[in-house]
Amino acid sequence: MYKLLATDLDGTLFSSDGGVSEGNRRAILDAVERGVHFVLCSGRAPYEGVSALGKSLGLDRPGNYYICCSGALIVEADTLRPAAGNFLPKETAAELIRIGEGFFAEMGVASIRMHTTRRVYVRNPEAWDANYSKSRTALTFTPLPADVREAEGEITKLLFLSLEEGYAMRFYDRMEKVLPAGALGYRMPPCLAEYVAAEANKGRAVAQLAGLLGISAEETVRVGDGWNDISMLSGAGFGIAVQNAPEEVARCADLILDKTNDEDAVAAVLERYFS
Repeated sequence: MYKLLATDLDGTLFSSDGGVSEGNRRAILDAVERGVHFVLCSGRAPYEGVSALGKSLGLDRPGNYYICCSGALIVEADTLRPAAGNFLPKETAAELIRIGEGFFAEMGVASIRMHTTRRVYVRNPEAWDANYSKSRTALTFTPLPADVREAEGEITKLLFLSLEEGYAMRFYDRMEKVLPAGALGYRMPPCLAEYVAAEANKGRAVAQLAGLLGISAEETVRVGDGWNDISMLSGAGFGIAVQNAPEEVARCADLILDKTNDEDAVAAVLERYFS
């Protein structure tokens, strides 16, 4: 019997309009009331809408958790205190920034955003829509120090962002050829290239959280659609790709669902495997 469902947000739980459908919402509320461990599992930081969504779904209770930053951070749902983490070493972050800034002359200037457990640091905000960024984080940005070792807190993720068309793919492909040891990259078209610690991924984080809850990894169901979901779709437990997942992602799952994110996919999973 499955005891925990971990779901991606964008392209999986969220419909194309960016919201949670009424069908998904009802199924989640019912599952939570029946004791199912329902876990939001996202590339976003807790304050980038994850905690607000969790509150709206009744998940902000003691004993519940969110997996954030593509598996780099697990936080308590009620307090947002870190419960576990797979953090990016500051020396590795410094090397990523050095290499990435070397691409700017040929690829166009990007904004650099570094999230830690204490702050959000930014460099070159003029290359990105700063107002959009602030609306997503609801935090005051701090200028990224020349020496990232001076940053407060542990690094959860490092992003290179540009509004230039196709930037994410071009940047990611170039960085992959020289990626420092200790880092793992994700392409998030059209505008984001994201880097976390090499050992940080959603699959590992789901297994870590299951351990904290006294659940085996095999008792978990994981649902997703994106490249940063591959580790949890292909890991222990039951991996389900929604119908709209790219082929490269879908073939890593145990099952390709017959529902898209616009057809109450998460509700369908809850009804089939947690009733």
